[in-house]
Amino acid sequence: VAEALTQWQKGIISNFDYLLALNSAAGRTFHDLSRYPVFPWVISDFKSSKLDLKSEKTFRDLSKPVGALDEKRLEYFMTRFSSMEEMD
Repeated sequence: VAEALTQWQKGIISNFDYLLALNSAAGRTFHDLSRYPVFPWVISDFKSSKLDLKSEKTFRDLSKPVGALDEKRLEYFMTRFSSMEEMD
């Protein structure tokens, strides 16, 4: 993993290859559906026929978790979280 990190930082390997290395280190593989690799959800534009990779609107706000991407989702997950706290 350390070697993959260094190569990624230097631009020797792509983001995809770096994520594959991280997934491999975590025991994830394309050969086992129960431990399939995980990749981050970064695209927010699912309506355009062609993605504008230079537009910020194409990508989701990575400062927020997926559950807080819009107010309705945030409210749902906050309510769910509160109900789980009450179970303790």
